[in-house]
Amino acid sequence: MLSLLLPLACKDPEMAAVHARSESYEAKIAEGRTAIAAHQPERAARSFREAANLRTEEIEPLLLLAEAYRVAGNEGPAILALKEAEAISPGNDPTIQKQMADLYRRGGHTEQAIATLVVLRDNQQLTDPELLALARLQARNASLDEAFKSLEPIQKARPDDADAKVVEAEILLLKGEELLAARLMDRLITENPGLMEARMLRVRYFLNSGFTAEAEQDLLTLAKEDAARPEVILLHARILNRLERPAEADALLSKLVAAEPTSVEALAMLAETKLLLGQNKEAQGLVDKVLRLRSRFPRALYVRARALEAQGDKDGAVENYSYALSSDPRFAPALSRMWRIHRDAGHKMEAMASLEKIHFIGEASLEEKVALAQMYAESKIHLERGRKLIDEALAREPGNPDYVSIKAALTDAMPKKKKAKGPIILRGGR
Repeated sequence: MLSLLLPLACKDPEMAAVHARSESYEAKIAEGRTAIAAHQPERAARSFREAANLRTEEIEPLLLLAEAYRVAGNEGPAILALKEAEAISPGNDPTIQKQMADLYRRGGHTEQAIATLVVLRDNQQLTDPELLALARLQARNASLDEAFKSLEPIQKARPDDADAKVVEAEILLLKGEELLAARLMDRLITENPGLMEARMLRVRYFLNSGFTAEAEQDLLTLAKEDAARPEVILLHARILNRLERPAEADALLSKLVAAEPTSVEALAMLAETKLLLGQNKEAQGLVDKVLRLRSRFPRALYVRARALEAQGDKDGAVENYSYALSSDPRFAPALSRMWRIHRDAGHKMEAMASLEKIHFIGEASLEEKVALAQMYAESKIHLERGRKLIDEALAREPGNPDYVSIKAALTDAMPKKKKAKGPIILRGGR
């Protein structure tokens, strides 16, 4: 009898240890989730790492660890955590690949993000919303044909899919087909008055095209519940600042910050608004708060750069604009300042590169499109693209002498058709 009990007695400590490890693992996962909810990503990362060490065969804590690093703004360690998970999970796990693509995108590695998503697309592992996001990303990276290819599965299955049509309109805008895009946006909004994506696209189009009052008017037609959405409030504040009504933007953003005190987007936009109001001390305090929450948040770094530029510290401003762009290479406000700084310093190629980035992400103002067309004319490159840009400006102001001059320069630089050489042989009878 004793001999039968001995194996059980030996197993009890082992089972107890396994049970203890399991409880500790679950406790660490719960601890990490609590820290994330409390906006403490560094603390969450420590808990998830401890959980990963307790169960080295599990990928869940590594995925959570990557997310914690992402929230903290540490894209490099986040990608390493995902690669660690990838080594555990055989094959190309779509969940890991999608998270990896998101981190690549957030870290400014757009080509790698697109490449990862294209493999998933070709393996039919992307949902419709993910296909739409990929198409947008490709379009903003100047891969317009590939963007249309990503839309194909949705449009073949449902030719009138409204969400796909919104993305199509965005691609058309980036392609320079402004009239077609405008007609499509108008039709979508007429047929689907509640389609937020179409409305927001048209508002941004008005804003970037210099029709700021029209952008606000379009935004004011939204239903009350839609107008209360954070992304709408942020866009409205941006419009109000452009209309030189920062006090109204301040009132809107202050309410949003009161409701969402840890929203880095709202805090950073409020900091920018405070700067426009001349409240530099308050702006700096908000910037510091944002950078404590998200150490490399681009708009906060941009606001700091604007403050330094206003104080005459151009080197400090360039440094902070560069920090903002290292965090997000597609951050249009910083690009918009940098191309002007490059131009004023005589660095034409750098100025052109910044302008091209703004254009390809669909954030270029009319002034910036004209400036880019002029640079193309002067450097005699991308002449056809330059013609489209200046034609868009001429459609607004047909008699503008500067625009006419740029178009003439672009036309003169175009390759001329070669005339046929040699004798002309006339065929036919007498």
